[in-house]
Amino acid sequence: MKKIYKILMKALYTCFLFGFYIANAQLTIMAVGNYTVGGISDGGIVSMHTSAGQIYKWDELNGLVQIGSISNGYPAAGRTLITADGTKIGSSTTNTVTSFNEISTYNTASASWSNHGGLVPTGWDGHVSSTWDMTSDGNTIVGLGWLTAGTAHAVKWNAASGVTDLGSIVPNRSSRANAINSDGSVIVGWQDQDNGTRSGVKWVNGAESFITDSNGNYVGEAGDVSADGTTIIGAAMPNPYVWNSVNGLTYITHPNSSAFFRGGATGISADGKKVVGFFRPFAAPPMSGEGFIWTAAGGRVNLNDYAVSMGINTQGVNMSLPLAISQDGRRIAGVGTNASNQIVAFFLDLSKVLLATNESTKHNNTISIYPNPVKDVLYIKGISKIDKVEIYNMVGQKVKTDNAVESRVDVSSLSKGNYILEIFVKGEASQSFKFIRQ
Repeated sequence: MKKIYKILMKALYTCFLFGFYIANAQLTIMAVGNYTVGGISDGGIVSMHTSAGQIYKWDELNGLVQIGSISNGYPAAGRTLITADGTKIGSSTTNTVTSFNEISTYNTASASWSNHGGLVPTGWDGHVSSTWDMTSDGNTIVGLGWLTAGTAHAVKWNAASGVTDLGSIVPNRSSRANAINSDGSVIVGWQDQDNGTRSGVKWVNGAESFITDSNGNYVGEAGDVSADGTTIIGAAMPNPYVWNSVNGLTYITHPNSSAFFRGGATGISADGKKVVGFFRPFAAPPMSGEGFIWTAAGGRVNLNDYAVSMGINTQGVNMSLPLAISQDGRRIAGVGTNASNQIVAFFLDLSKVLLATNESTKHNNTISIYPNPVKDVLYIKGISKIDKVEIYNMVGQKVKTDNAVESRVDVSSLSKGNYILEIFVKGEASQSFKFIRQ
């Protein structure tokens, strides 16, 4: 008994020493109601909309803030995305001149929207085009553009070229672009076959091709892509898939997988190492299933079980439909149900857990930081070449990034308080250190 007590006390002391408090590992209910979550910035700002067309952004400091809406009475289409730095939001809004909804961007600094048109001047079902994804810097958007009442094509928008048609490799059939990688060279989505079956495709430098398994069979709709374009996720029947340019196709399986219990992958981190998605009974409501997080090493893990294993209090929320994961893989958002069975939009913040874990398990070496507490300049000792440092506050928000650091970091602009310094060295795992700004 004494031995167990000592182990528990040692674990609690370690948690205290490295600033890892279970209460800080947050699952937050952003809103009650049916919201379509689209994206998360690396600083923890979430973008989303409702089926009625209200567009929102959310963060822990300001809560849910409406920033736009569709005003022509038609349901919303597409997704609402946000850049990695949180400065731009992409969605579909109404052009007040034409009264049609179209690809649009929102500048958070000026709090203003810009419409970007479509392939035709007037569309159908209230839309000429719709936003489905954008690059991490917000300079390129992909989605769908209507051509006729029954046909639409995948499209790409940027300021230089406007809305351009990505085409269809099956004549007289529709396609749609669902996601784009960081430099815009790889776009993924779906393509209707001659028989109407929707299959996954990729556009690599503008050339469209079907995504296939090891036997050359077409797979289901592609939903997202890693930053470098080498890893693609999507939904097959009945299992979600991860396609990689080196390893080919891997299915994410579930013990209950069948024609009556299906899944889909909905989001991927920038490095392609973390995937989120869902499984649920066929034709059942989205909130009736279970969310998951998947890694190549760990496989599929129920998202609620994963959160509990990290010491997070799930507060009775079933995270049944995760819809977005931040580029850095530290935050997940989606929809589910609370303890009262109400539909809610949730935000799962893993940043504090991951930072604390990194710090408490870092290699024993000569790297250290001083002085700590610090007033103006923090020095890094024991390493000669640092590629980048990032500083996070205790809410998990990135507050500073410095590149090409030479053993010193100016922290004079930070407010007084506790922070995490993460050090990146090429070819090595990042290391984290807690410090206090006086």
